[in-house]
Amino acid sequence: MTATSFQSPPIFKLQSIRPQQHRLPPQQQQLIGSIWATPTRKKDLVLKPVQATLGPNSTGGRGGSSLSDVIQEFYSFLNDKDSKRLEELIAPDCTIEDNAYYKPLDIKTSQTYFRRLMDVMGKNVKFAIDEVSQGVEPTLAVMWHLEWNGKTIPFTKGCSFYICSGKVAPLVIRKVHIFQESPVKPCKYSLEILKTVTRLFDAFPNIAEGFLNNPEGAMQPFVRLYKYFVEPFIVPFIAYYTHFWTYLAKLLTVVLNMLYRTIKW
Repeated sequence: MTATSFQSPPIFKLQSIRPQQHRLPPQQQQLIGSIWATPTRKKDLVLKPVQATLGPNSTGGRGGSSLSDVIQEFYSFLNDKDSKRLEELIAPDCTIEDNAYYKPLDIKTSQTYFRRLMDVMGKNVKFAIDEVSQGVEPTLAVMWHLEWNGKTIPFTKGCSFYICSGKVAPLVIRKVHIFQESPVKPCKYSLEILKTVTRLFDAFPNIAEGFLNNPEGAMQPFVRLYKYFVEPFIVPFIAYYTHFWTYLAKLLTVVLNMLYRTIKW
């Protein structure tokens, strides 16, 4: 089965590479890089297949690959859990700024981050690309979400902004900004929260400046309070709660298997 190559778009000032605007019939769908080119829930919108196809100028390496090829390979290797080839796409001085972390991740922490990510994804969770926007080389942004067996997982949308090595060969990723969808949806209250915060900043400008200059340091008293007075009580409870539901899930699985075999016989 022949994989359809990911075509690199012409480079303009800023452009958007959107998926094809028609649905593929089942007989024309191709399994590429462990992902089906299945349609999203949006009407007449088909996901771009994520694959590990090398660029047309590649000869086993990435010296001739374009920026879009590198990012395509990046998600393909994540989905295929190929940590060795994934690390080849990351520059030695690469940093990751994830809005789930207070500080940027250095190269050592980044490698641990991606290995952990591939581990928690398991064999059925995959990245699906919704939209790619390429700017002046070497920058590119990707809108994505996670799927389990082709089904969209709620609250897993995200946007990643990549800065690559420019004209240096081979082309590798030097910096990543990751923005993830929050499961908490304050809706209209988000503006009220912003209003409250700005009023507090205006009322206490000195405290506000100190907090904004070193937000992590300002949080340390609360971290210590949690560590000494909350963590000793809540962690054992959470551990017990987690073990209880894990045991219950295993028990339920055994019961369902027994029922299935009984009905099958």
